[in-house]
Amino acid sequence: MRIRLALITALVFVIAIVPGRAPASTSSSTAEKSCREHPQLVGRCFTVYGRLSVYNGAPALRIWRVGTRRMLGISEQRFSEPGYRNVPVNLEKEINQDVEIFGDYLLCPFTRSKPDEMQLVCIESVKNLKIKKRSEGE
Repeated sequence: MRIRLALITALVFVIAIVPGRAPASTSSSTAEKSCREHPQLVGRCFTVYGRLSVYNGAPALRIWRVGTRRMLGISEQRFSEPGYRNVPVNLEKEINQDVEIFGDYLLCPFTRSKPDEMQLVCIESVKNLKIKKRSEGE
């Protein structure tokens, strides 16, 4: 029951963020720029194999770097900038609280990597996408 409540809370959080975005069907002259072009990046983009899931708390979207204990946060508020996308449209369509999305993510950093601190990033692209239904009890 607590897990369901946490998932519902995370979903409400994600839904609350989405309406503030510009529509995906804007004309080419006002098309949103990719994450890699964001003016607040602090370093070079890098690739990780990871699992994207919706979590309770902020940021709600997080990538677990497979094989590590490292969690990366996808910034949708703090580094929100008009005209820039922090999550690609094709990936955003697949995200919900019932799935885990594995793949090779090209991430760009908004914050520097520090021990015991979640690094904030945006997603430039993802390859080798595998979508799995979340197991009960997670």
